[in-house]
Amino acid sequence: MSAFFKPSVSIAICDDEPNDLNKLKNMTSELLEAEGISCGVSMFGDAASLLSAIEGGETFDILLLDVMMENVNGIELAAALRRQGNDTAIVFISINREMALLGYEVSAARYLAKPVEREKLREALLYCCRTYLMHKEILLPTAEGQRRILVSDIIYIEPWDRGTRLILVDNECKTSAKISELERLLPKERFAFCHRTLLVNLAFIQAIRYCELTLKNGQVLPVSKYRQAQLKESFMRYLRE
Repeated sequence: MSAFFKPSVSIAICDDEPNDLNKLKNMTSELLEAEGISCGVSMFGDAASLLSAIEGGETFDILLLDVMMENVNGIELAAALRRQGNDTAIVFISINREMALLGYEVSAARYLAKPVEREKLREALLYCCRTYLMHKEILLPTAEGQRRILVSDIIYIEPWDRGTRLILVDNECKTSAKISELERLLPKERFAFCHRTLLVNLAFIQAIRYCELTLKNGQVLPVSKYRQAQLKESFMRYLRE
């Protein structure tokens, strides 16, 4: 088992059409694998079985729900979950485009029309993963033992001895994990290299100038001229999302 990990995203897909269910499952797995996001995908052929699984203790980070199902439809299932206080990210999928408006009543993250377009599914999944992952933890080996770190608390990461040092909101963490390994663990939409040896959390950047950036705490970090354009592009994309 690895000494550190990125939490796996757990996804449930519910559709009473077996062909659609299998296609969506395969597409979801392929898209997230291509993005380097670990995931577990469970399939349900009706809303009742998914609701039973959740009430029985199973937890999911993202639900892909077909709207037009017999007996209990996707909207009704989502409403039942929201009444129970379940705030899982929900993506509705249906051939009936008019049902999209009902999704707002249960705070749906996205609505996709059938047949599902690969790129639109990718965008929906990444949006949900980004929202989910930014509040999660990674587990890192330190001299004091395994330590849990909130991803949202990381300001930037730099090399240290034979590993790395994480500068956090309230303190710091030194670990034997390499910076390249940590880069793979962290959400790409939130972290970017400003220098070959500095990985920064875009949420903490106040301003970017030529060959340097200023963090919200006033600290200044160097920016490689070779990474200047890419960093600005990543930062602007982060601000738009």
